[in-house]
Amino acid sequence: MDILIGFPEGMALADNLSARTGLALYPVALHRFPDGESLVRLEAAPDRAIIVRSLDQPNDKLVELHFLAGALRERGCKELTLVAPYLAYMRQDMEFRPGEVVSQRIMGRWLGGLFDRIITVDPHLHRTHDLGEVFPGGRSAALSAGPLLGAWARAQGATAQAWVVLGPDEESEHLVRGAAEAAGIQGIVGLKVRRGDHDVSVGLPEGTDLSGRTVLFVDDIISSGSTLIDAAKAAYAHGAARVLAATVHAVFPMDRMAAFNAAGIDTVVSADGIAHPTNQIGLSDLIGECLRQL
Repeated sequence: MDILIGFPEGMALADNLSARTGLALYPVALHRFPDGESLVRLEAAPDRAIIVRSLDQPNDKLVELHFLAGALRERGCKELTLVAPYLAYMRQDMEFRPGEVVSQRIMGRWLGGLFDRIITVDPHLHRTHDLGEVFPGGRSAALSAGPLLGAWARAQGATAQAWVVLGPDEESEHLVRGAAEAAGIQGIVGLKVRRGDHDVSVGLPEGTDLSGRTVLFVDDIISSGSTLIDAAKAAYAHGAARVLAATVHAVFPMDRMAAFNAAGIDTVVSADGIAHPTNQIGLSDLIGECLRQL
């Protein structure tokens, strides 16, 4: 028996994937004890299972995921696939200061020991160029939502004469390229300088002229929103008439929208890998096709 398993906070995506793949969906029940411990409950003993859970706010989620994966193995599950549209702890890929833990490497060993396959979307990688370096052996797939962001822009009326896609730095280049090609518009990659979690500046290539154009900012994640706000300032300084934003993973609190609006960003949309009020771009077809090929 093959089944799909969803956690409470991500049931909308799990429901869509169930409809896309035809797999029966089994919901996980969670209980939190007063001392903070989690109780995980699932009435199923499948031969193969696909667990769907984005790993934003990861610490509790990872423990619960480990409990579930361990229980399914005890029940005889022969193949476990994790669909984690957002994959946690990928940014720390080296020891920047003496004694820092390289979380990417350790997370790779941890999740790689629990699951036979891991599927994610636009993981937040820096110096690691391929997710296969994190999960060796051809057991992982890193999908890109760039074309989906571009399709959203095209649905909003994007044209080559009036719109531009802007990414904050070279790490966003694949998103910019995918979105720009799908929308049929120009793509520009900026230069981001990060001095702290909330201290970021974004510069644009010399000679950039955005006069009268709509700028679609794209990035893999919007958390504090500092990068987005600074990119909007740079775009307006180069003549932009309007700035919108589309991200794969939205983790910012909605009260940040006031700051975005104040910076001249009138629309922020996201993909639905992480449930968020800005979700407008569905990932189920992208992920479902990957599951079909596997």
